[in-house]
Amino acid sequence: MSAADRRDQRAADKQVDPDRLLEGEDPTTPHPEDARHWMQTYRELLAFKKRMLSVAGEAAKHPWKESAAREVASTDLVTLKAEQARFKRRLEFWKGRLDELPPKGQRRR
Repeated sequence: MSAADRRDQRAADKQVDPDRLLEGEDPTTPHPEDARHWMQTYRELLAFKKRMLSVAGEAAKHPWKESAAREVASTDLVTLKAEQARFKRRLEFWKGRLDELPPKGQRRR
């Protein structure tokens, strides 16, 4: 396997890692505004992924050769769905995290 192939493989593996955080994402933040920021970020990512899945689903209906259709179904659609599931989990995490944090200006005792 070439260096480029290894790099591509690492990138692909990272992409579908169910526990991967986005750059700058700190699950231990004490700031409600951070939680709201990440909630909005994940909402936007989910909307984007939903559009991509819709387009990919329509494209998958193309009368492709069976081998091409299998490849799309077993790789592209699986990857998109895995990413979508990760974004949903992260959004739920941040909703829960926001509920745990005191409102702005209040401190926990």
